[in-house]
Amino acid sequence: MEAGNMVEYKLKNENLRLLRLELGEIGTNCYLLADAAAEETVVIDPAGDFPILWQAVKGLGYPVKYILNTHGHWDHIGANAELQQKTGAPLMIHAADAPLLQQGTDRMFRVRYQPSRADRTLSDGDELPFGAYKLRVLHTPGHTPGGVCFVLSGKAGNELIFSGDTLFQLSIGRTDLPGGSYDDLIHSIRTKLLPLDEKLPVFPGHGPHTFLADEKQYNPFLR
Repeated sequence: MEAGNMVEYKLKNENLRLLRLELGEIGTNCYLLADAAAEETVVIDPAGDFPILWQAVKGLGYPVKYILNTHGHWDHIGANAELQQKTGAPLMIHAADAPLLQQGTDRMFRVRYQPSRADRTLSDGDELPFGAYKLRVLHTPGHTPGGVCFVLSGKAGNELIFSGDTLFQLSIGRTDLPGGSYDDLIHSIRTKLLPLDEKLPVFPGHGPHTFLADEKQYNPFLR
């Protein structure tokens, strides 16, 4: 797998651009969401390969407003510190996962990463202004205690979901790692995600994007 492997999605609003980069040792999805009208960019899960990520950020041409982590596992946070240092943008993660940022190593997977520190911790229901939009925080524990999803909403309603490692195409996040809980994860998905508009696209932390309608109908963990 080639590091970077960039994909750009076509969204309903022409002012919005969404890029997906596969970064880091296991090709974690990092998303760059840019609002041309507001001239702002949000980076979700800067997983690693900072030079590649930085080239993509520069290519969009807008300042980074937020650096957001869906959770604190090593494969989603590898370029946090470098992006913080380069942009000065605030790094945000749920309070329950914030301590993971500072460990600098994952003993189970035998990997090291540059420690970072949250500028702000997130809670369920928080709303982050982004141009004419907002990113709403949904606390979805189960993969990790502090796992979250971000729902982009505008005047016309909800637009899309960044699901981190909570929900994948036809699968869910693993729950056998420290702090994981299968029951909590299924409860999170059923109570926080499935009640949303089933037409919404879902952009997960690994693999291709999907739609809530398809997950409701075909995901074997949700039947």
